[in-house]
Amino acid sequence: MMLRAWLKRAPPGKAARNERRKAAAATFNALSVAFVITVILQPILHEGSDPLLALAASLGVFVFQVLIYYILDGIED
Repeated sequence: MMLRAWLKRAPPGKAARNERRKAAAATFNALSVAFVITVILQPILHEGSDPLLALAASLGVFVFQVLIYYILDGIED
């Protein structure tokens, strides 16, 4: 019964789509911060960093930031 009601529900409105986009962007931003802390800052503060790993993490952060801008570009006014 509940499945049938779920299947018949109306498509999400503009505000719901915008909130989903914002939530996805916030998730990628949190992942970006986690990359910086775990792969770049933590090794520098404790034992020394691996430059290749730091470069790879920086590339990952850049990719996440590009995804954030791409997602947020789809927000409807």
